[in-house]
Amino acid sequence: MKKLILTVLLCTTVFMVVFGASTVKVWFAGTQKQLMDLVDSKLIPEFEKNNPDIKIKAEFIPWGELSTKLTTSFAGGIGPDIFMHGQAAIAGFADKGIIMPIDSILSKIEDPQDFGATLNAGLFKGKKYYIPVFGSGRLLAYRKDFFVQAGLDPQDAPMTWEQLISYSKKLTSVENNRYKCAGFDLPVSGVDLQQVWSGFLYQNGGELFDNEMNPVFNSTQGVQALQFYVDLIRKEKVAPDYGTSKTGNLHSLASGSAAMGMLVLEEINDIKTYAPHAFEQIELSLSTARLNRASFYSFAGFMVSSKTKDLQSTAKVLSYLTSKNSIVAINEVQSTLPPRQSSAESEFVSSNPVLTMFVKGAKYAFGNPNVPFWVQARDILIKYLERAVKGNMDCKSALDQAAQEIMKLK
Repeated sequence: MKKLILTVLLCTTVFMVVFGASTVKVWFAGTQKQLMDLVDSKLIPEFEKNNPDIKIKAEFIPWGELSTKLTTSFAGGIGPDIFMHGQAAIAGFADKGIIMPIDSILSKIEDPQDFGATLNAGLFKGKKYYIPVFGSGRLLAYRKDFFVQAGLDPQDAPMTWEQLISYSKKLTSVENNRYKCAGFDLPVSGVDLQQVWSGFLYQNGGELFDNEMNPVFNSTQGVQALQFYVDLIRKEKVAPDYGTSKTGNLHSLASGSAAMGMLVLEEINDIKTYAPHAFEQIELSLSTARLNRASFYSFAGFMVSSKTKDLQSTAKVLSYLTSKNSIVAINEVQSTLPPRQSSAESEFVSSNPVLTMFVKGAKYAFGNPNVPFWVQARDILIKYLERAVKGNMDCKSALDQAAQEIMKLK
């Protein structure tokens, strides 16, 4: 037996000396210290110990630089084998041939069924292109203390559009023609505006694009959703048209300049960290509903370069980084939402009321549409949503013009 073990070790050593270990380049999105420490100090050493013929070269790229660096590196032929990115980028990368379908290597992934429907977030033209790793979403958050002051039951959140109007009006306070507290925080610009309005769109039975990648958000459902949004500001006057004030980067619920809002998980975590007294007064609830209940959710995940030279080694690394243990570890250090059904039941989620509620809300999740031109389309849509919210265009004209411009991207 000792001779056999020595022979195997000798052969492995000779192979690595003669042929060299295969190196798989992996780019992680974000430079959070806890994630970097986990990858460098635990995940990579553990993998390389069990796979001495494969080395992982990890880099951590700030989110704001990720797309530019990926484009530059792939153009120069030096891109990573595996990289992390948001779901919104999938269709664009797939359409340009930058990433490869992963259907052929899914069998090498530990229990792929455990990801449930989240794998479908990477579906483009009938093929899967990414494996989700960590996520976030939007839930209705509100101040319990403000509910009590307004005579509302802090355990009874608004569940319908009508209740949202009623609650918001009771929670709104104005002094000297300025909002002291907005009943419901309504973003008036940027991606926040697009995501919150899209929630109303899906709640009203609408969609952003059809199966042929045509924009359909200017439907009756879409116009009604935008009119509801605008009316909350201009007719019901539960929020200012200039947006609510923040304290630093903290959401307005922390400062008390808003009583309710559709917050993302990161905003809740920031309030918990930097404004713990305000966090103690915050309750989470499912989104409102009209025809449907719906909230925006999005997962960042790993994609595989179509230029990877050693697919077998790349598949091994991908399988390891998306294993049940790795997914739990990555999400635990970031306090993010895990995509695996089994990890959603892990102790770090079940012991965390915030994550538990986000897991519950994922049942009603919708994500970014997988169209190759989504990023450009989103910018166009935001431009016209902003015009409608500011009263510069009526809702139907704004959505019609946005759809016309987006059609030119096809």
